[in-house]
Formats: sequence, C-alpha cells, structure tokens
Amino acid sequence: MKQTCVFARSMGIATFRTASGQEIKLPVVPGILKHPNPEMLPFLLGKPDVAFKYTIEALQKASWPVLRLFPKDWLRQCLPDAHLRQGRAKALDFLLS
Repeated sequence: MKQTCVFARSMGIATFRTASGQEIKLPVVPGILKHPNPEMLPFLLGKPDVAFKYTIEALQKASWPVLRLFPKDWLRQCLPDAHLRQGRAKALDFLLS
C-alpha cells in the first residue's frame, strides 16, 4: 500500500504591525498553533501578541523548511524569548546567521 505524506506548507501571508510600527509578514502554516482552524489563522496573526506566540511556537517546533519562510530579522528578535534547548538554539542561531 502506498502512503502519501503531506508536509507543512504556507497557505498564505499574514501581516501585523509591531509596537514600534514595523510591518512584519508571516507565513500562515496550520499546525504551529494548536487550536485555531486554518481559515481563522490569518485573522488571528494580524494581532501582535498572537503573532509573537505563533513565532515562538514555530521556533520551538517547526522544521527549518518552515522556519525559513519567516523573516530572519523577526526570528532573531524572538529567539531569546523562545527558551530553546541548547542544541536547537545553537542550530537556529547558525542557520539564521
């Protein structure tokens, strides 16, 4: 029997503004946040606090092919708040440099 695997991929782009007024565009990838359905995710990511939590969750769980869809500057900015294991933190620091 043949099984088809579906890998995580972006369904679009969501934009939000940080408190400093910077506009950030994030990929909409279902499954990073546990509970929202994919149709509601772009609306939720327009809120800065949700977008920050989404990015932290992505840093903790997502694979590199998904993380490279995010703006590198935004990932670097969120990296200290992600509280990652030492090995993952070093790997992401290397990949983002």
